[in-house]
Amino acid sequence: MKYQDILSKMEAKPPRGLNDDILLLDGMNTLIRSFALIKSMNPTGSHVGGMVGFLRSLGYINRILDPTRIIVVWDGKGGSANRKNINPDYKAQRATAKITHWGLYDTKAEEQEALIGQLYRTQDYLECLPVHQVGLEKLEADDIIAYLAKRASNSGKKVTIVSSDKDFLQLIDDNISIYAPIKKKVLDKSNVVEELKVVPQNYNLIKALTGDSSDNLSGVKGLGIKTIVKEFPEIVSNKEIGLDYIYTTCEERMQEKKIFPKIIHEWDKVENNFKIMDLHNTALVDSEIKMVEQALKDPIPDLQTGPFLHLLEQDKIEGITKNTETWLSGFRHLTAYK
Repeated sequence: MKYQDILSKMEAKPPRGLNDDILLLDGMNTLIRSFALIKSMNPTGSHVGGMVGFLRSLGYINRILDPTRIIVVWDGKGGSANRKNINPDYKAQRATAKITHWGLYDTKAEEQEALIGQLYRTQDYLECLPVHQVGLEKLEADDIIAYLAKRASNSGKKVTIVSSDKDFLQLIDDNISIYAPIKKKVLDKSNVVEELKVVPQNYNLIKALTGDSSDNLSGVKGLGIKTIVKEFPEIVSNKEIGLDYIYTTCEERMQEKKIFPKIIHEWDKVENNFKIMDLHNTALVDSEIKMVEQALKDPIPDLQTGPFLHLLEQDKIEGITKNTETWLSGFRHLTAYK
């Protein structure tokens, strides 16, 4: 009777549909982080850290988040061009960044070539799995992910974005959450204000004022989150404000503190930062929208075990090769969704 009582109280959950729980993975963000952190070598002496980390991360995230569809989104060729037109310094530091793996590669060019090789190889592995890959020329992954997330959210579907890029935090709403892989933490509407100190809709106002060192975007010197929250209190909870609120407040309080005229003096920088980091108004043309939305319409690809095993045999990726069946089994459920 005890077990019957428990069963009678359990609510029957309706079967999930194809787009009920979408996982959007920031491909290059995941690959570069893996490439930089993992020094795994295969038996032939080749560095395979990017592929190892990417595949392990994908398997782990798939198990803990249990999505109904996985879409891996890649930066397209020339994707940064539009943002560089606004500010030529955007991501400029990455071209001169120092070599990551001393001892493995002699030059930055050699390391970059290896990263590109692991990128293409990772895409080969993904072609064997029941996941989708999306990437379009002249579009960054941020733009595609933001569009897909908002499109699905507006249809009442749950979306989880996987990336360490904090720009995505501005998108959090009732249906969109962010999985931060470094912290191994899901940020959603229940905890994001505690993390950001402001509602997610206003996070881009914070970034516009403070800049973003990861994208080589400088902010207004002397400004930090504590100062912004203190001097612009509406930013904490008012979802309806925008850059106009910041500018008007500065105009009204010009004589009070030096920071207000300083912000107005650097207003062009603030506006440009906002445009570059704003993911609510990603400008996709009709042809791009059609191609991007196809990722939400196509059936789940088949799991191609044979070709996947062939790639593993060639690359001898330790940790996955030894437990291939267990690793692959985590993806088998995806092919059941219609």
